[in-house]
Amino acid sequence: MGVLLLLLLLQTPAAEALMEPEFCYILDAILFLYGIVLTAIYCRLKFLIYRESQQGATKKGLSSEGQETYETLEIKSS
Repeated sequence: MGVLLLLLLLQTPAAEALMEPEFCYILDAILFLYGIVLTAIYCRLKFLIYRESQQGATKKGLSSEGQETYETLEIKSS
């Protein structure tokens, strides 16, 4: 279906006006925008993962696991 549609679009006179350079410029612009969007999504994902790991480390530091209880001080008399 998609191939048939592409062939029909290439047969129209308007498609002849978009042959070499103009068609390439349009594809370059689409690929450029696609790259920007994917880079933004990737950076956002990395930032969210980093933030989650930082919050987990902070919560881990506040937990009582692995912490020793208070020890009593012995007063030495001299």
